[in-house]
Amino acid sequence: MSMLRTLNPRLPLWSGVPMFWIMILLILVCINSMLIGLIWEESMMRNQSLS
Repeated sequence: MSMLRTLNPRLPLWSGVPMFWIMILLILVCINSMLIGLIWEESMMRNQSLS
């Protein structure tokens, strides 16, 4: 984070905001991947049970 401050002194918000948004994006991606995995497993189980 200190490197960003030294590289971009004109953008004071740049030091605090991106990590916050990156954390939210990572959490959303994890939740989405978990949901997709559950739905995929459930659909595969249904297909196997039907066939």
